[in-house]
Amino acid sequence: MENNRNNAKITKSLIVCGVLLLSAVSATWMLSEEALDNHECFVSVTAREMLQSGNWIMPTCNGLPRLQKTPLSYWFTVGIARITGEVNEFSARMPSVIFAILSAVVILYFVNQWLSFRIAALSSCVWATTLCYFNYSHSARPEMALTFFVLLCFLSFYSAITAQNRKRQIVYMVIFWVSFGLGNLAKGPAPLPYILVPLFFYVAIFRQWKLIPKLLPVTGIIILLVIMLPWPLAIAHKVNWDLIIWKHEFVDRFFGTYAKGRYPLYFYFLIMFRYIIPWAAFLPMALAAPFYRVWNKKRPVMQFLWLWFVADFIFLTINGGKRQHYILPLMPAMAILIGILLEDMVFSQKAYERKFAVKILQGHLAVAVVGIIIATVCIAKISPVNLHKMLILASVTIVTAAIIAALFAKGENGWGCMAVFAGVLVWTMISYASFAAFMDGFKYSRDFSKKVAQIVPPTENVIAYKHISSNFVHYFGKTVPVVSDANELYNCYQRGDWIVATSGYIKELTRDNRFREVYRKEKPGRLNECRALFHKSAPLIEDDSDTSQDTFILLKNGYIPSQLLSVRSCL
Repeated sequence: MENNRNNAKITKSLIVCGVLLLSAVSATWMLSEEALDNHECFVSVTAREMLQSGNWIMPTCNGLPRLQKTPLSYWFTVGIARITGEVNEFSARMPSVIFAILSAVVILYFVNQWLSFRIAALSSCVWATTLCYFNYSHSARPEMALTFFVLLCFLSFYSAITAQNRKRQIVYMVIFWVSFGLGNLAKGPAPLPYILVPLFFYVAIFRQWKLIPKLLPVTGIIILLVIMLPWPLAIAHKVNWDLIIWKHEFVDRFFGTYAKGRYPLYFYFLIMFRYIIPWAAFLPMALAAPFYRVWNKKRPVMQFLWLWFVADFIFLTINGGKRQHYILPLMPAMAILIGILLEDMVFSQKAYERKFAVKILQGHLAVAVVGIIIATVCIAKISPVNLHKMLILASVTIVTAAIIAALFAKGENGWGCMAVFAGVLVWTMISYASFAAFMDGFKYSRDFSKKVAQIVPPTENVIAYKHISSNFVHYFGKTVPVVSDANELYNCYQRGDWIVATSGYIKELTRDNRFREVYRKEKPGRLNECRALFHKSAPLIEDDSDTSQDTFILLKNGYIPSQLLSVRSCL
């Protein structure tokens, strides 16, 4: 008896280690491979300037105040940069890696408390193998930090309202309020609707108004305000309460009058399937499952998760400023629901009969195999040089499918699940390693910026005409003033400053005979998108970059359609 208990503990420990390893590998695989995009560079440049100035209160990006986002992501990046020695791809993206892994950990912990260890492990693995987890753990943007704190708020809230022990209830509610506050520092005030809208509907629909006094409403709000308010109050004082930028970002954006997202009403219906890949086939089933009584004791948890997902989904749908990444904080709820479904199909088989479950799992596997074969053929036609890489991916998919089918046929469901998640992870790793360079939309911008940094002597100045991207500022390594008046720019040019311009602004300067272009770099396949450097006496410089790898993104009409790059461009 004692041996059985020890074996069970060892098995459980090994599974925990396996889940953590899976989430860590998925979050860190080739973390620094791709160049930082412009939105990531808003974080990296701001963190670098914060590190250089020592001013942790007023964020600046390229020397100008950067108040569009709350500062937690900057602070974390600065902290990691102090350890690594610089703000680069690794230090900028590492906070997202940490929060991604922690999100898998809290799913494992809380779902184990509510349901079972097996469901918790499956839910964490589903979450750690989704496309959105992989993408945003590899992004310096604050989305994964926001997602973690929203997730922790919902999980701790449900644990609090279901806890039988008052002390545990208080602990969970303290976690809820602290997470709520930190979420607003990560990307405020987004957590307010993300959290309060679903919780309001949960309390109203299930008539749980009597719970409110038990949720530390006074103490909790004080905790929330103590964490949330000091930074915006400090900023408001510094700018003399001229907070029009916050009105634009938080109010006008919602109503679609500022930075309007020009997307149809059904926009998020497509994105939710895309973000949950490779588990998209289970999403409709997960949305329908909580309405069936067959789930018994699991049903209250599933209803809570369903309300979290659907209430926020509706809120985002009516939002006038739609963006793809806004749906990310909802996706852990869907991952847990899918984890519950998978556990029943593979192990319990109480809600789904074995024949039905086998058909669903086999169908899902067949679609994956057919999909990769079709992708192999398509990419082989576009770029035969990548055929061997696609053949490797196809082989991995087929072999994994064969192993899974064999294991499930023998009734070894545990090993079958391990093969599923391992296969998904290996497929993701191989595909990303094979095609990351081709899907790197900011590679040419990074290369141009670094080339300019080599050309321009450290003691001389670079001036931008009308616009400069945060990507250039990051990789160039210094602040780049922006001048919009051509005559003022010419005065800078005459005294020996270097001028950098992009796309349409290059034409303005080349038509003006006073400026002399010395270096240009064009984005492969997009001749209307380029960067150029001007100087009155420097020698002409050839673009010596290797464009042989860019054949993947070139088609006869110029460049590959953006939807074919969607695997890594969900940003």
